[in-house]
Amino acid sequence: MLFILAATAHAGFLGGVAFVPVGVGALALSDADGFSGTLASEYDGWLRPPLTAHAGWVSGRHALLGHVALVEVVSESVSDEVRTFNVGGLRLGADWRGYVWPRTPGKVNLWGTGGLFGITPNSGEADSGWTEDEQAEADLDSASRRARIGGLGAQGGLGAEYLFADATGQPGVSLGARWVVRGFGGLDVEDTTAAFSMLVVTEAALLLEFTR
Repeated sequence: MLFILAATAHAGFLGGVAFVPVGVGALALSDADGFSGTLASEYDGWLRPPLTAHAGWVSGRHALLGHVALVEVVSESVSDEVRTFNVGGLRLGADWRGYVWPRTPGKVNLWGTGGLFGITPNSGEADSGWTEDEQAEADLDSASRRARIGGLGAQGGLGAEYLFADATGQPGVSLGARWVVRGFGGLDVEDTTAAFSMLVVTEAALLLEFTR
């Protein structure tokens, strides 16, 4: 889809930032806590900061946008023994956007959006002084953290923009806002048991975007 948009006659680059002034509001949460406590999951850490960036291609009344976020926390202590600990997540996503009318400078436009995203987890812990049993227990803890971080999600919603022209009269900068409903599903791990947990939230954001 990205290559199709890029190859069309009127395709162009679309990039911007989204600012979430009030954070996310939970609509539904499983009876488990739902947050990983790792600072690297979807809603309890740095993968979804107040200011996020996106970029992609726009052609006619359609756009395809991608976004990437990476969190990696590494600590190491050295005394008589060397201990290392790391936890992180990689968030990859893509969103389709459909405009009601062709994008024309000097006018307000409305659009709908839908997309998918996934989080690849990372976590490990080691100590040079541990026995094999202690390392095995730490590996189980790391696996539990990875299960709590990772997951898949989807979102959909509505938006609006006002498009300003550049010096040549072509689309240049737009100011807008969006409102989406986002669902994220992952695992809650307790000891040796695991249960699927779904978190659904709404998110309102202000948008500043550039077209070239």
